[in-house]
Amino acid sequence: MDKKFEDITSIDDRQTFDDANVYVDALIDEATANGSLDEQYAVNEYTREIGRVGGMCADYERKHMKFKHLKFK
Repeated sequence: MDKKFEDITSIDDRQTFDDANVYVDALIDEATANGSLDEQYAVNEYTREIGRVGGMCADYERKHMKFKHLKFK
């Protein structure tokens, strides 16, 4: 696994956010293919990295993005 975004602790711009999302998707695909996500509560290099970068993406979304509320009929 080739780690990226090791030198940052938060995401502050849209380009980095978009790049981080692509990276997390690629990690999930790789981890699924090699069986690292087969166990529900697995703790390994993939789950830690997905959690770390995914958490930074979630923080960026919370701070900088406004989503419309879902309406149910």
